[in-house]
Amino acid sequence: MKQKYFINKFIRYFFLFSVPVIIIGLLLTVYSFFQIREDSDRQAQSTFRISSQLMEEILTKGDDIADLMNTNSAISMSMYRILNQNSMDYKENITKNIMFYIFENLKSSSSYVDSVYVYFPNEGDYFFQTNSKLTSIDNSADQQWLNEFKNHTKRDEKWITLRSSQNYYFEDSHNVITIYRRIQYYDGVLVINLNQSVLSELLSSLENYPNESIFVTDSNGDILFSNANADKLNLKKDQGIHKQLSLSLSDKGHYLSSVKYNHHTYTVNEFIYPEYNLHFLSLVPSQDIYRLMYNIIYCVIAGIIIAAILCLLFSLYLTQKNFHQIELLMDILWRAEKGILPIDGSGELVDTKKLDEYNLILNRVILTFVENNTLTIQINEWQLKKTISELKALQLQINPHFFFNTLQSIDMEIIKNEGYQAPASRLIHSLSDILRYALGDSRTSVSLRDEIQSCKEYMEIQKFHNPRQIVLLWDYDDALLDYSVIRLLFQPLLENSIHYSIQSPQDTLVIRIKIYDTGDFLKFHILDNGIGIEKKRLKQIRESLHSPEDQEHHIGIKNTHKRLVLTYPDNPGLTIISHLKQGTCISFSIPKHKK
Repeated sequence: MKQKYFINKFIRYFFLFSVPVIIIGLLLTVYSFFQIREDSDRQAQSTFRISSQLMEEILTKGDDIADLMNTNSAISMSMYRILNQNSMDYKENITKNIMFYIFENLKSSSSYVDSVYVYFPNEGDYFFQTNSKLTSIDNSADQQWLNEFKNHTKRDEKWITLRSSQNYYFEDSHNVITIYRRIQYYDGVLVINLNQSVLSELLSSLENYPNESIFVTDSNGDILFSNANADKLNLKKDQGIHKQLSLSLSDKGHYLSSVKYNHHTYTVNEFIYPEYNLHFLSLVPSQDIYRLMYNIIYCVIAGIIIAAILCLLFSLYLTQKNFHQIELLMDILWRAEKGILPIDGSGELVDTKKLDEYNLILNRVILTFVENNTLTIQINEWQLKKTISELKALQLQINPHFFFNTLQSIDMEIIKNEGYQAPASRLIHSLSDILRYALGDSRTSVSLRDEIQSCKEYMEIQKFHNPRQIVLLWDYDDALLDYSVIRLLFQPLLENSIHYSIQSPQDTLVIRIKIYDTGDFLKFHILDNGIGIEKKRLKQIRESLHSPEDQEHHIGIKNTHKRLVLTYPDNPGLTIISHLKQGTCISFSIPKHKK
């Protein structure tokens, strides 16, 4: 009977502890599987969104120029006359200089733009290029593009090809992605050559996985450019990627699929850029996507086994402990049935004190736990009150009214001595406005109009210190001014650009802030023509954005990146593109919300 009771009690305890552990482990495994699949889909969507924006930014670089020349017959006529070597009047000479400035600005603002050509049919095959203005095709090292344009029988407004190019005869040839934009007047063409190696580096920045391969192909599936991981697949250059991977050329905007290549399974994320009929493909080894899930499953299985062993030992311990208590009672009852009372010299039952001691220990443990928790809560409350008191003390140290009253007093003295239009007075007014704007409630958003006005006042102060050294250009639609943004969105980035881009008093820093509507988002580009950032330092800055440690330099960039990530869900933060001596571009986007 005792043995049967022991076994039943042991089985009951074991199932009581092990079943919940197994159920929790299985639920955790299932949850991890679906969570990883959801994260994978989310990353694919993020890649699609970011890559779409990148492709749009790359492929639409010359749209404004092409549209200008297609819609403005006067400019097209002037360029036609210039290329035909006719005499130029003052107006045409001005047009020539303006267009040259536009082309050079297009090249300098984007590191991946190799060169820009403009051609109208003429006897000497003269064309306009960024590196040497007017040039005859006979004197140019790059001649293939003109033959391709003349032999292009289709009346496409725009098309794109991969070819080899030379800027100078003494240079080695290099691969470029050439975008052709037909100019309707006089059957001309705008040619934009994109550096393939730089575009490949940009694709590398889109990687979500260590072994992810990214391709951009034309309508035939021929690879135009790819990241470094793509070379490891050893795909043939003379065959379309879709044919080699057994993929069908789809006209869908975006889709996911799975393929096998060289005995490996890949998850394919593809979207189509319809305007140029380009295909963006991302190939990720399936084992990389599900490696985390496999590790979790292994850990869960190991955890279940360890937990089962612990449950077994614990159940055995509890069974033995409880069985000993029952055994004492049964022994006392058995003795009583035999007429043998286990009474000691004091008249008490033998071994009954052990039962009381067990309960006493249990009660003591509970009491100690409550006492310890109470003490912990009291300590945490004391620490919280101390922290709140310290914060209040810090807040009292900064009284905005003191700054404003002091600045007002200084301003009155300046006006009294120098008049209302004194430079120092205007400087104080700008500083007061910036302080009042910066000390506002950081938890509330502001309109884009207010943010731009604050930046303009900030630049007035900077121009006071750096006269004729800083030029700030704005490019936006007035319809966007009522959308809400976070406070101090541009100022830290402008400060960083001014601080690190000006080397000497003779330099002129040109900063351009471009804001445009992409549908559900507002896209921002802050570009400058400064000294740029070397590749190693750029990598360190990108890594520091995601580091929890405080940084000594570029604090404003990290602060803005962190605020974007914390304020807007799923926001990737800042994207930094820079090349030494070619300038820097900082990009980000935020959801559209009316103020």
